[in-house]
Amino acid sequence: MTTNFLYNVTMSLSLVSFSSGSRGNSLVVFSENTAVVIDVGISAPCIKRGLKVAGAHLAPQILVTHAHSDHVGYLYTYSEQFAPDVYCFAPAYYTVSREMAGGRLIAFDGDFFVGDFTVSPFRVSHDVPCVGYSVYHAGNKLSVVTDLGKVTEAVFEAIKGSDLVFLEANYDESMLMNNANYPAVLKRRILSDRGHLSNEAAGAFAVRLAEAGTRQLILGHLSEQNNYPELAYRVVSGALAEKGIEAGKDVHIDVAGYNRVTKVFSVT
Repeated sequence: MTTNFLYNVTMSLSLVSFSSGSRGNSLVVFSENTAVVIDVGISAPCIKRGLKVAGAHLAPQILVTHAHSDHVGYLYTYSEQFAPDVYCFAPAYYTVSREMAGGRLIAFDGDFFVGDFTVSPFRVSHDVPCVGYSVYHAGNKLSVVTDLGKVTEAVFEAIKGSDLVFLEANYDESMLMNNANYPAVLKRRILSDRGHLSNEAAGAFAVRLAEAGTRQLILGHLSEQNNYPELAYRVVSGALAEKGIEAGKDVHIDVAGYNRVTKVFSVT
């Protein structure tokens, strides 16, 4: 497939989130000449509308983090329409292949190249095979990590030094524990080391990232029932403040929402 990219920004490495939450996830990382969509948990028309914000008419390459429906639920229809190259973690190959209707599925078990990008996947702790991604381009580094029950030293080593990090802040523990709509077994899963990251855990990780040089944080994958943007921002910025790191000055923090296209976040 031949694809032309038309970008309305000239920054070297940028990100736009199309949707981030418990019901559907997708974002694009792009430069002047390359774009990759990470996850296809929302419809193709929604992704295409989001790509216009990035100035790209179509990005054929897809990176899959894992095979849960909020990340690959629309991969079948997207691949049927656009026949993209889809990259997935080797242990998830069979599961992801069942979500494909067209295009080419490429398994990886280490770093690989897509256009101008060096893509470095890293394993995260979740209840299915799951990865986060660091993308390198023109001396810059951007990382995307969601769906992790805990932050391991391996995850920190993979992400540290990123200029920008898209980081999960999934739930407030008190809201989760008092949510009558969630059965005990689901609460245990979310709270476990193979579940999701709380606001407090995201705040502690944000401190380490900031101390290692990160200057932009985008909080994502917020639970619609067990969190809200103002709370996630307050907890993470408060954790940074306790270490003398000022949000908005030393580190810029934004929150990505469900079914909402963000502005363009760029690093140079």
